[in-house]
Amino acid sequence: MNTALDKRADHIVEYLLYVWQMEDVVRAAEFDSGVIRAMFNGQDGPDLEWMLELAQAMKKEGLQDHGHVAHAMETLTELALLHDLITGPMEDSDYVKIFKDADPLLLELQEKKSSKDQYQHPVEQMLTALYGWLVLRMKKEAVSVETEAAMVAIRKMANTLARGHIRVYEGR
Repeated sequence: MNTALDKRADHIVEYLLYVWQMEDVVRAAEFDSGVIRAMFNGQDGPDLEWMLELAQAMKKEGLQDHGHVAHAMETLTELALLHDLITGPMEDSDYVKIFKDADPLLLELQEKKSSKDQYQHPVEQMLTALYGWLVLRMKKEAVSVETEAAMVAIRKMANTLARGHIRVYEGR
């Protein structure tokens, strides 16, 4: 097992954020397998192999500058479908309430983005918000009190959706 597969099994949203982060790492390494290997201090293992496979998939899919690998996009689509199911025909009242708390915050963040004209599904908005927040935190940049407060509702949405994914897709 590797870190990515562990995350996928435990928390699908964390898995996607991890893939997005590793895509950025691969780009920073300029797809150089020697640089990627050096990150692992010469230690072979499942995480290194996964990272090299990710780099290869990104190159094959033409994702040198931006974008996400096909399997990540498929997972995002799966989560969007789940969101649509549990806010619609298979209504999960707890999730609907949590989503209603997060939705205005997601829309506000979407308004601030430069690509305002492009529709993003609420799940993609959630992931984008979480990833942006994580990047700011990793860079140790200041995060406003308002953004931190908004992230509480967005994280709650992510955690509830991840639990729903385990319940619906994994049967656990």
